[in-house]
This record gives sequence, structure tokens and C-alpha cells, in this order.
Amino acid sequence: PQRSCHVCSSDLGTNAEAPPVIGRPVDDSTYRAVCEFLYSEAELLASRDYRRWLELLAPDLSYRIPLQQFDKRGEERRYGDDPAWFDETRDSLCIRVEQLLHPQSNADRVPSFLRYLITNILARETPDGLAVSSQVLLIRMRANNPQPFLLSGARQDLLRISAAGLQLARREVRLDMPLIDSPNLAFFL
Repeated sequence: PQRSCHVCSSDLGTNAEAPPVIGRPVDDSTYRAVCEFLYSEAELLASRDYRRWLELLAPDLSYRIPLQQFDKRGEERRYGDDPAWFDETRDSLCIRVEQLLHPQSNADRVPSFLRYLITNILARETPDGLAVSSQVLLIRMRANNPQPFLLSGARQDLLRISAAGLQLARREVRLDMPLIDSPNLAFFL
């Protein structure tokens, strides 16, 4: 029997591998719409059009980037509920966006160059919406540092179909690296 995919819930499993996307495969037009949504979202984030990005988010959004946890030396890494790099709602993301865009913000005074690469997109229909998994690579170049900052991870999303189009209702990003070696977290995944 098919199970409902509850993205970002505790039944996702705790190991480093992203859980499989469960549900009925989507048709070609829905898959194209999902890809267009993810690519458009990446373009908005890369161009720092954060206010338009917020319009893509459902009012009850859950946006999480959990920390990796290592229980014992030599064991596989796990992702837990707490703590998290990000554990946000739409309202808290609105506050972060206003802080980033404020003229006196020091987080990215000289804006970084951002490039988002989204790949390996899988989409399934579930009773809750469209369960989507993808891989993301963020390349960030800061004006004062010639070394690129790379951040990669596996994303598990829940997209809902609304009158305005697709909306992001839930996102969990499982980062590949245990530490974020960045002077700030002035970006979104």
C-alpha cells in the first residue's frame, strides 16, 4: 500500500541518505511544472529577489536544515530534529528577508555572487500534495574572498497546487557537509 509522504517529519529516518520519494509518479506536464517552479525559485534566490521568492511560500511553511549528528566514532551520520541550522516558518523567513535587504545590514554589504544548480528532480503525487526530492549545489563568491564557497545537499519538498500555481509548503535540506564554513548564513537553499 502507498503511504503518505510527510516531508520533514520525524518518520523520515535519521541516517544521512534522503528517504525515497513515495507516491504515484506525476505526469509529464506536472513534472515540467515542478521543474519550472524549482528553476524559477533558484533564479529568484540567485538574483536576491527575496520578496518575490516569499510569494512562492505557503502560509504554513516549514523550512528546515537540520544539523548532522554523530553518536559514536565510526558510525554513520544522522540528522535529528534539534538543533538545526535553519528551523523557519514563512513569518520568520519574512523577518530574515527584511533584515538581509535592510540598507544597514552587514551580512552581505557587497553582495555575493550566487549560483544555484538544481538536479536529480523526482516528483510524486501524494494526498498532501507533490512530494519532490532534488539535489542542490550553491556556489557563492564573495567580493573579498577569491575562494568559492560550495554547499551541497539533498532536498525533500512538499509542493501544493494553488490557484496561483505551485507553493512550497515544506522543505528539509540534508547538507552533505557537517559544518558550514561561511562567515554568515545570508542565503537560502
